[in-house]
Formats: sequence, C-alpha cells, structure tokens
Amino acid sequence: MTKATHVNVGGTYKSCKSVWRNVSGVWKSDVMTWRNVSATWKECMQYAYERLYHCDYVSDSNYELNADTLATITTVSSPGTGPGGIGGINSRLYHCDYVSDSNYELNADTLATITTVSSPGTSPGGIGGINDRLYHCDYVTVSSYELNVDTLATITTVSSPGSYPRGIGGINSRLYHCDTSPDKNYELNVDTLAAINTVSSPSSYPRGIGGVKV
Repeated sequence: MTKATHVNVGGTYKSCKSVWRNVSGVWKSDVMTWRNVSATWKECMQYAYERLYHCDYVSDSNYELNADTLATITTVSSPGTGPGGIGGINSRLYHCDYVSDSNYELNADTLATITTVSSPGTSPGGIGGINDRLYHCDYVTVSSYELNVDTLATITTVSSPGSYPRGIGGINSRLYHCDTSPDKNYELNVDTLAAINTVSSPSSYPRGIGGVKV
C-alpha cells in the first residue's frame, strides 16, 4: 500500500484524509472501502489512529497516553499484578503480565480485558506485533514466540538469541527484540525468529523496543 491516496483537485494532486460515503442520505467520513477477494470481503485500506499505551509494574496499571504530550488520558488497573509489556497490531491491543503468567487482549478504548490466555512460558517479558502478526518473549524460558492474534495460542517457539529477553516489537514487516543479558538489540526474521542483525545496546539494561511507520 502506498503512504497516501491522492486525487486530482483542480489540477493539483492532494492526499485523501478520509473516505466519505452517502449512508441513507447522510454523508459519513472514515467509511471503510471493501473488495471481494476470493469470495471474501476484505478492507481495502486501514486508517491510522495515533494512540499510545504504557504499563507500570509498581502501580500495577495500564495507561493510554497522549501521543504528543505523553500526558495520561486513561488509567486502569492491570488484569494481573506484574505488567510486563503492552503493544498492538492495527486497532488491536495486547498486554502481558509476568506474575499472573498470562497474555491478554485489551479493549483499546477502556483497557478492559477481552481475552486472557496462559503464557506459553513462565515470565512474559514483552509483547508486540507487525502488520497482522503477534510476537511475545519470555525471560525465564529464554524464548521468543509467534502467537495467534485471535486466540493467543502459540504458533512458533524459538530460543531467544540472548539469555534474558525483555522486549519485542516491529515496524511494518520488520521485527526487533532486546535482551538485558548480554545487553543487545536484534532484528529478527519474522518467520523463523532467528537473529538477522545483532548490535550492542546503547545502555546497560534494555527493557523494551518498538517503532512507528512514518
């Protein structure tokens, strides 16, 4: 997909900020366009909403933050007692907890729990995704996992390239990972979870990694 859809307005190409459709005589914005692909209707595009989330294991809370100021918008008690990571894919939000040893899907608006599944390991250290794929890491089993985005069941389990995995996340189709021992950052193969690139962390105790599309 290109970065933006453009239309010619008076000889000048302008980017489309929204798609409008007449619904029962009322024009509505941000209406999704669909296309029939092999007898299945699929969305033609997805809209990006800048929403930022954060978790804290001392306050035992999850937060939505203002993406510009980082000020708190919403504070909700975490479903477990040891929040370890939070991240999303498109409009879906996920969370992991190292005390309850569970992974969760959360409601992106209320931060309430939608789904709770036991973690494939014993101490979840991070969770995040790329496109329509979800990943997770555990610092006791020293493993990285690909999870099913709907059921949170394990698809793939691979030994982490370090010995204390603490974060995993991506940008578009690229996946990244960090480890507090031996203080490294990695790019991982999205299918095999093998390390593609290994670089020493700029600090001494990496705890998270993730990115944005610009």
